[in-house]
Amino acid sequence: MTDPAAPEGLRPLAQPDARFPVFHASVAPSLQVMSEYFAAIAARDLAAVADLMHFPFATFEGTEPIVVESREALLTNPPKSLTFAPGAGSHIQPGAYDLLDSIQLHLYNPVGAGLSMTYSRHGAGGHRILECEGVYAVTNNDGRWGIELMSTIFTPAAAIGVSYADGSEAALRRGRDWMLGYTLRDQAVLNSTHQLGRRANVSLGDPRVNAGNARGGVPMAGYRVDGVKSRLRVSETTAESIAKMDANFPQFAEWAGGGVGQWDYTINLPEARTLHATVDKVHSFGGYIRYTADSRPTSETHAISISSYRGGRWGSCGSIGVMMYHDYTNDL
Repeated sequence: MTDPAAPEGLRPLAQPDARFPVFHASVAPSLQVMSEYFAAIAARDLAAVADLMHFPFATFEGTEPIVVESREALLTNPPKSLTFAPGAGSHIQPGAYDLLDSIQLHLYNPVGAGLSMTYSRHGAGGHRILECEGVYAVTNNDGRWGIELMSTIFTPAAAIGVSYADGSEAALRRGRDWMLGYTLRDQAVLNSTHQLGRRANVSLGDPRVNAGNARGGVPMAGYRVDGVKSRLRVSETTAESIAKMDANFPQFAEWAGGGVGQWDYTINLPEARTLHATVDKVHSFGGYIRYTADSRPTSETHAISISSYRGGRWGSCGSIGVMMYHDYTNDL
């Protein structure tokens, strides 16, 4: 296995973005993994599910990530969403079957992809029991594609279509505040967006590291595959850890504009939207666009976020991303 090579036509100081074929390398395999994953769920085949996972992997069954460390752990003690035997806390009734509703690709780059999938579960008599809506990180680790993080929302039939406006607006507000914190150079605003407790994310390339690599003439250094065993990051967010966070705004401003010009402000992605929502968790698609002072765009980045409602407040508890969708330095 060799690491992805820099694409032809990449401009000096620029990052690779969605225009280059090297980004498209994750599209077909990630969609295949997700289609095989649904087939394994529909067949109630836990061994086949395990074949499609990277270990460890994390799953948000509710608002806290559960980490499954190994194949053996999954087979002997699966999380609720993957417990296929009826009873014992399973979501599955005897005789139930599943129908695939949709698989959508939202993020893609040389080492991974972020997708959503929805399927419906029906009872033995044909009536719909529930709907499962999820987001998934599929990554290429050391040459093998697999699921590394997921978050699911199971909604009983009677509640399908219910709007959770407070969660949707809170998730969008969190994204806007994150960008506002950078625009205002205000660490306190950035800190306000975090949820306390355990969090999990899968990195498809650290935006700061990738930008620094591009400025240093090694734009593909953040897209390694060979020897990479895990892209999952699980941590505990506390008031003390939040207080130590430092965005380092002066350094950020130096390289954030790429070759276009000095970065001045950032806005939340205009097409940011809720993918799925329930009473205490929201999956959202979003990102941001950076600009110079005279409103020339420098870059556009996409991400999938997981927000949770804990202790009476909404905040960020997980993510899949980010994807450099458009680096305008490549257009100079």
